[in-house]
Amino acid sequence: YGQEGIAGEGLIMEGTAKIKSHSLKSVLFQWETMIFVIFIIINIININLSSNYLNFNNMMNNMVVFMDKALMVFTTMMVLLLGEIDISIASIMCLSGCCTGVAFEAGLPIVPAMMAGLLVGAACGFFNGILLVAFPDLNSTIVTLGNQILFRGIAYMILEDKPITSISSKMSFLAWSKVAGIPLILIVFLVQTLVFAFVIHRTKFGRSLYAIGSNAKASRFSGIKTNRIKVLVFTLSGLCAGFAGLFLISKLGSARASIAKGYEMEVIAMAILGGVSTAGGKGKVLGAVLGVFSIGFLRYGLGIVNVSSQILMIIIGALLVVAVAIPNLKEVISESASGGWIRLRVIHNKQK
Repeated sequence: YGQEGIAGEGLIMEGTAKIKSHSLKSVLFQWETMIFVIFIIINIININLSSNYLNFNNMMNNMVVFMDKALMVFTTMMVLLLGEIDISIASIMCLSGCCTGVAFEAGLPIVPAMMAGLLVGAACGFFNGILLVAFPDLNSTIVTLGNQILFRGIAYMILEDKPITSISSKMSFLAWSKVAGIPLILIVFLVQTLVFAFVIHRTKFGRSLYAIGSNAKASRFSGIKTNRIKVLVFTLSGLCAGFAGLFLISKLGSARASIAKGYEMEVIAMAILGGVSTAGGKGKVLGAVLGVFSIGFLRYGLGIVNVSSQILMIIIGALLVVAVAIPNLKEVISESASGGWIRLRVIHNKQK
């Protein structure tokens, strides 16, 4: 009995060691770990490229450059978790900013004018969500592409080619204010990170996003209100786009119908680089944050050494392709390995 007990304990210890080893391996091969390594590599390269890279004031000022995009990354993540996509967010930014400028010029105080811009953003997002729910056969790419053109067209109808510059003195504090040397917009992003991390990873609503993205039909039959959640997520996406639009016009010092062009692709790139799956149901807030700072610091470092914007776009595009390809490659390798293991076991059993 004693020998059996010792043998049993040995098996338990061996099993525990295997579990720990497997756990360590899973952590090392998580996409968040990989993107952290990419983030470190980007910073090492940038430090070698320029001695001014680690200047604190330069880094904090650079935050203002890309943090307006970062304010939309979590709602974009939520949309992607559903298995959908929203490429109208840049146009919503533009339209919200234009409406804020128009409201201010019409005589509204700056705070109500900003609230009007936020309301416009939320209304645009709600419109996206309602269309997708009312016409479930429509693809979100087509719907939001159409609305991207629509919202931008409305902005041009409102302002034509005339910028509104009167808001610059009233709104500049949003982009350029600092608290203990840290930009206000970075503090807002960090608070936003904590809120969305709790909502996505610690609430029933967040779990519903993963469930819908994994299997929308099964989620609906299990009692999850998929249509209501979809409308809410797209409304939040529009609201955050409107919020980001306020920071953008405060940074630029004017509201124009041509602002924020191409922003949607960079925001989506930040989320996907952070490991959020375009197929839905996969992704973490930590990964999205690392995606934001990886692209942001990549732009900052290469901008110091005057790398052209075209080359920068090529590099970001290559990173995005790698981000999409690696998880798929990992699945192919694991499936091939498991298939090979099964074949070896079959051959071994036949030999027996």
